[in-house]
Amino acid sequence: MRRVLLINWDSYPHVASGGVSTWARGLVENMPDCEFTIFNQLSNPNSNSTLRLPPNVKRVIGMPVFGTTRLEEFFTDGSALLPRIRRTTDSVIVKRFLPLYKAFLESILADTCDPDRLAQLVLELHNFLTVYDSKKCFEHPLTWDVFLERVTEDPLYKEMKLREALTNYHVLQRSMQVLSVKLPKVDIIHSSLAWLPSLLGVSAKMENGSSFLLTEHGVAFRELLLYYNTFLYSEASKLFWTVFTHNVVRTIYNSADMIIPVCRANTTWETKLGADPSKVRVIYNGVDTERFRPMEVAKDPRPTVVSVARISVFKDIIALIQASDRVRQSVKNVRCLLYGDSTEPEYYERCAEAVKNLHLEDTFYFMGGTKEPEKAYATGDVVAFSSITEGFPFAVIEAMACGKAIVATDVGGVSEALEGCGLLVKSRSSHDLSEGILRLLNEGGLRHDMERASLARASKEFSLGRCIQQYRETYDELAHLEGARIGRAPTEAMPQLMVTA
Repeated sequence: MRRVLLINWDSYPHVASGGVSTWARGLVENMPDCEFTIFNQLSNPNSNSTLRLPPNVKRVIGMPVFGTTRLEEFFTDGSALLPRIRRTTDSVIVKRFLPLYKAFLESILADTCDPDRLAQLVLELHNFLTVYDSKKCFEHPLTWDVFLERVTEDPLYKEMKLREALTNYHVLQRSMQVLSVKLPKVDIIHSSLAWLPSLLGVSAKMENGSSFLLTEHGVAFRELLLYYNTFLYSEASKLFWTVFTHNVVRTIYNSADMIIPVCRANTTWETKLGADPSKVRVIYNGVDTERFRPMEVAKDPRPTVVSVARISVFKDIIALIQASDRVRQSVKNVRCLLYGDSTEPEYYERCAEAVKNLHLEDTFYFMGGTKEPEKAYATGDVVAFSSITEGFPFAVIEAMACGKAIVATDVGGVSEALEGCGLLVKSRSSHDLSEGILRLLNEGGLRHDMERASLARASKEFSLGRCIQQYRETYDELAHLEGARIGRAPTEAMPQLMVTA
């Protein structure tokens, strides 16, 4: 049985909602001939999964980066903790850890980072932190001094306030503890994103010679830039995290044997960020067309717009609310049903306030999350999506498989999914979104043509069976790769660490 390490972030199996979780679950459950170890790093404590795992999942490691600095509270690799703590003396930290940490910072914050060099440092940090205690290392005062020295010597980073620098240090401190995790030797490492958890895949590849496959749903670098511009106010901090992120992403791309974006739109970003075009090939997401299909349900006689999306800044629900107000001015009895939950309370409050201010209480309804999205789509005359960023969204191809007419913002791979089977509008434009909705509500012939075209395209191009078969062929191809494309085995790459009691 082929052994696969699946690396996730805030996803399956701890989080049951979202496109990446849907993709991962479909992959694991439909490859019973593969044995999966799943590593899922969690930044959000609101895990909502009650999934029953299939028998081919051998082990799950859920590592939080919130609320604790002692990872052993959540998992153990079987080794005794106390000897690790005892052997992590001040002398070990000063002589062994700090030089590694300083070299790592120099590399990951460099304007011209060498991805091979950074990958080697990631491996060396991993080898060190699996022997010694990461908590003592990262919480040592001299570790903070090394970080502060690197920041203050840079003419731009030094503009950060001390409080900002400390926050950035703590985020980095928690995130880098992922390298202390020991994982079993596998045949294939399969990561669902190009971000910090995948550094564990970089080290595992170099350590064991496993093949490394990266699937990108949304381009991590692009989405993190949106996050930084939304939530960070200091230009110095934005620059710090932009450079840091770019170098992480380049190193992961460089280490991967194959990069599988879920749409062609992602490939442009990936190649500009340093991915070797010869490694890149697209595999579209797939949906269960037995579940997502046209169906008859009890419908309200009012014209109905449905959207299935989490209540998130990146889904731009405010634009959908504003569009509903514009549509109501022409179609008085229209209603808009939003199915989706939220892990962003402040944004949800903004959305609720927008509904109240526009007096849309009898038009726009928050329906909450649903375990039956196929029935949600069936209740709508039109399905609408208002995102400002996407990869290849499951909600769009699910609605297509249900035979629905769709209006969606032209972001990510949405245009590749629809290809004439729906209306595309500019993102961040409630006016254009409302015009698209009105057109589909008012032009019955166009709506029915798009319903038929959506169903035909989804059935042919976006079935789950087609998607899984392409991944199975990719796994077969990777199985024939010998060793790793970069780096060497750890015994050749660096001297073995001397463990002292």
